[in-house]
Amino acid sequence: MKSILLRILRQVGRLRKRSRARTAAITGSEIELSNYLKEPKDIQSFLSDFRSRKEPLFFFDESGINLFRKATFPEKQTIIKDAENVCNHDFDLLGSGKTNVDGEGAKIDWHRDFKSGVRWDPNVFHTEIPLTNSTGSDIIVPWGLSRFQHLPTLGKAYQLTGDEKYAREFVDEISHWIDINRPGYGVNWRCTMDVAIRVVNWIWGYHFFRNSPQISDDFLLKLLESLLVHGIHIMANLEQHSRFGQFADSLLIHRMSIIDSLRQAWTGITNNHYLSDIVGLIYLGIMLPELEETQKWLGFAIKELIHEMKKQVFPDGVVHEGSISYHRLQTELFLSPTLLCLKNGITFPLWYMERLEKMLEFVMYYTKPDGTAPQIGDNDDGRLHILASYGSWDKRDHRYLLSIGANLFGRTDFKWIAGESHEEAFWLLGSDRVEGANPHLRSNAFPDGGFYIMRKNRLFMMVDCQPNNILAPPAHRHNSRLSFELFAYDKSFIIDPGAYIYHASKDMRNLFRSTKYHNTVVVDNEEQNRFRKDMMFYINYDAAVRINQWEMTDECDFWDAEHYGYRRLKHPVVHRRQIWFDKLNGFWIIKDILSSEGVHQFDLYFHFAPMELQFAQDYPLTLKTQTDGANIALIPLEKEGLSVDVTSGWISYSYGVKKKAPIAKYSKSSASPIFVTVVYPYQDELTLDRVMGSLQESNLLREVQATVT
Repeated sequence: MKSILLRILRQVGRLRKRSRARTAAITGSEIELSNYLKEPKDIQSFLSDFRSRKEPLFFFDESGINLFRKATFPEKQTIIKDAENVCNHDFDLLGSGKTNVDGEGAKIDWHRDFKSGVRWDPNVFHTEIPLTNSTGSDIIVPWGLSRFQHLPTLGKAYQLTGDEKYAREFVDEISHWIDINRPGYGVNWRCTMDVAIRVVNWIWGYHFFRNSPQISDDFLLKLLESLLVHGIHIMANLEQHSRFGQFADSLLIHRMSIIDSLRQAWTGITNNHYLSDIVGLIYLGIMLPELEETQKWLGFAIKELIHEMKKQVFPDGVVHEGSISYHRLQTELFLSPTLLCLKNGITFPLWYMERLEKMLEFVMYYTKPDGTAPQIGDNDDGRLHILASYGSWDKRDHRYLLSIGANLFGRTDFKWIAGESHEEAFWLLGSDRVEGANPHLRSNAFPDGGFYIMRKNRLFMMVDCQPNNILAPPAHRHNSRLSFELFAYDKSFIIDPGAYIYHASKDMRNLFRSTKYHNTVVVDNEEQNRFRKDMMFYINYDAAVRINQWEMTDECDFWDAEHYGYRRLKHPVVHRRQIWFDKLNGFWIIKDILSSEGVHQFDLYFHFAPMELQFAQDYPLTLKTQTDGANIALIPLEKEGLSVDVTSGWISYSYGVKKKAPIAKYSKSSASPIFVTVVYPYQDELTLDRVMGSLQESNLLREVQATVT
């Protein structure tokens, strides 16, 4: 009965959306720009005025280009090489490796997943295209290429060299794309988010090439008409659940109560997709004010941008999707349109700007001492625009956001953590205006978003205890409650393995988001939060988290939390984890308390970055890393009934790419066991006698033994 009701409710939502989308597609295929002008005039006069207009303002003008030519950003060295690859149609996207993406006639095949070779029919209406199939293809590959995030790189090469071949490539690519992507049909209209991101990057590209002789009136008209079509499509396909569909999902899939299901349906669950839709409309509304439709979109989109800041970002600045990578994306999605609005005299409420600043504060605190970010939750390398190092940007380095934030908010601490000047900040805000000052970052808590950070100097741990917020989308969360990442001195040691892949492999998708692929305890090989293996963006709300205690002092941090994901078992289990961070002696103690009825199998996992892992001589349960530079030891203290197994697993630092890495699994089969693990970083030779001496000096052992179990 439930499955029948679910199908009925979803079908009603689909039919309504499909009807709107078909109307938009028909309209889009018959667009004439002259019919949409606010002030009627012949098209040649309009194009002439468009070319010579002084407003609206974009992020840069000719003076900005001149400053760029003189600037010394490290990223400038790769611009010509990256642009040449683009002209040759050689792309490295989403784990493809450098691949030529040409189809027939040396033109880019915009409809093909060039990793698997699978091609989508360009004549299928976009709502009829499934996101997954049995071919092993990945739909986000053609989407990623059709985002056109390579256009700023082409434009910069043009401005540095004056070579018209880059402008010809810009014109040829967009003209060809428009010719073979009929509005509303084919894979590249399937996801509205990607339609909106394409809008943003076409507009960025145009402003680099606007004075090139390659930009003919015919091409400019073709570009503007297609941008208008894109806007019509976005408005008809905004990525919001219908209330029917949301209610059905909440009640029948997530097994929520009727009251909670109604709350979700009434509120409407939105995420980075809807936010991207809004950003595309703002770009169109500001940069094409001559068109009547775009002004309606602008008013709507600014209102929605402000609303989504309150809805998608918690008061402590953490986005509600439960992913560090998506926090980077959504920070970018808020920053870019906000800056474009401010440049054109559109202001925002004080609370909005304060929350945007909070988003950047979270970035500052989660940035590790080596400048990289943890990768808790999903990660598909998502960006709005890539304004620097197109072919080689580090997917784990989010510091360019702090460079932008330093100039926007006058924050010397952001500037210090950002380090050198970042080219992205130059394109959005011009030359640096702030000198950095060392903030000497300390531990911090982000309780709304559910992240706790312990840090001192070059020691860093980030713990995941995200709350079960029914108004936050679970799609990009992993089973990582009470898991953590750990960095010491010069490298990350214990890490979140990442996400690796979405649509191309259900098995790998489910493995990377599973409980056993995180640094936490698995009970009876069950998941913290149940998920259906055939629904790759579904995960249940089982593992509710409670924070018992959080204390920070100059000498020691103490964190105590538990989750209830295993209470559903026939013999219920509660996992409680306590972590002490001894700041004076530089180590952690992790205590896992499993309160259970009956005997269970308990497996405690530690996922290491790619490095050698060895057993300590004469201490068979103790593990040590073997690397150049700093190392860590993993020392269990509650050894009765404990076994350890070291196996090889996977980690993924960017979408579509995985590497072998060691996994340590400590196991016990008993009722209500306790695991106590010392994580001891060191920079020279280590003896266990020395470790035990440090433990005695810190008095932590007595405190660990005395805590309530």
